[in-house]
Amino acid sequence: MSSDRRKFLRNLAFGSGALAVGIPSFGATDAEKDEALQRTYEWAGQGQRFNMSGYAAPKIDKVRIGFIGLGMRGPGAVERMSYIEGVEIKALCDKYPDRATKAQDFLTKKGLPKAKEYSGEDGWKAMIQNEDLDLVYICTPWHLHTPMSVYAMQHGKHVACEVPIAVTMDECWQLVETSEKTRKHCMMLENCCYDFFEMLTLNMARNSMFGELVHAEGAYIHDLRDLNFSKTGYADMWRLKQNMTRNGSLYPT
Repeated sequence: MSSDRRKFLRNLAFGSGALAVGIPSFGATDAEKDEALQRTYEWAGQGQRFNMSGYAAPKIDKVRIGFIGLGMRGPGAVERMSYIEGVEIKALCDKYPDRATKAQDFLTKKGLPKAKEYSGEDGWKAMIQNEDLDLVYICTPWHLHTPMSVYAMQHGKHVACEVPIAVTMDECWQLVETSEKTRKHCMMLENCCYDFFEMLTLNMARNSMFGELVHAEGAYIHDLRDLNFSKTGYADMWRLKQNMTRNGSLYPT
C-alpha cells in the first residue's frame, strides 16, 4: 500500500512540510486556498478520495446484519442486536458450524426469522458475497479484523468490528482509504463507554479535579490467564499467541 499520505501527514506534524507545500493561511481567499490545497495533494502523491468526517450514509429503515465470529463475543452481539427495533439478523457465520447453529437456536427461541448459516475457513467471504446485507458485524481473532472489514466495504457493506480493528499502521491506512473509496462506514466498537468508572472519570475531569489535562492514558486490569491458557477458551489459543508475538498496547480502545 502506498504510504505517501502517511509521510505527508508526518511531515506536516514537524512543520517543515507545511511550509514547503504552502498550506493556505487564514487570510487567503477561497480560490487561493483551493489552489494551495491542490498543490498539497499533488505533493502528497495521493489525493484524499472522500472525507468521511461528518458524513452520514443514507438512512436505512431496516438494517440487515450479518455476523462473523460466534465464539466468545459474537453470541452476546447477536443477542444485543435482537432487542433493537429496525434490525434484521440475516446471516450467521463462524469457522465452526456448531457455533452458527447455536446462535440460530437463540433466534428461534426468540421467535425471530431464521438466518442463513455459513461456516468453514472462507464461509465469511461467501456470506459477504451472497447476502444482501447493510452491515457486517465482526467478532473474530484480531489478525482477521482488517481483511474482513476491507472485504465487506469493497462489497458494499458497512462495518462494525471488535477492537482492535487493526494491528499495524498499514492496516489502519488500508481501512481509512477503503472507507473513503467506498463511502461505507467502518466503526471500531468500544465495550466500556458508559459504566461507572468511565462516567466517574469523565465527571472528575470536567470538574477540574485533575488540573489542566495535557495528556491522558487509561487501561484496566483484565486478567485473562485462565482463558489464554485454556484449550477450550479462545479457538486455537489465538489470543495467547497474539500476546507472545506482540508488544505494547494489545487491546487499544
